[in-house]
Amino acid sequence: MLMCRLVTLAGAMMLIGTGCGLLSRAPAPSPAYLLAEVSVEVENRNWSDITIYLVTGGLPQRLGMVTALSNASFGFPSQRLNTGGSVRLRALPVAGRPFTSEAILVQPGQAIMWTLETDLDISSLSVY
Repeated sequence: MLMCRLVTLAGAMMLIGTGCGLLSRAPAPSPAYLLAEVSVEVENRNWSDITIYLVTGGLPQRLGMVTALSNASFGFPSQRLNTGGSVRLRALPVAGRPFTSEAILVQPGQAIMWTLETDLDISSLSVY
């Protein structure tokens, strides 16, 4: 009877020790691609300076400004992507009305190329 209790106690101690060992381990590191930046390259063919915003979850976040008839590159951490991986870009010209792109599906490490035309409604974008 005493031997049976010792075996049961030893088994319980092993289970508790194993469980505590699992709880004390450090979390596994995130894959590197989840920490990668998403780059945004803008070619401005418009006659106006334009401020570029990233829109996620309806909230605009300023990326920067691209001057008239020039190019600019911006980046944002992939943590800003919503759960579906979609974002929108907004162009706010110094003179004129704002333009917001359609939803863009993008993954960490990818790049968005946005060409802003004189008429912002015919602007184009691609993801690579």
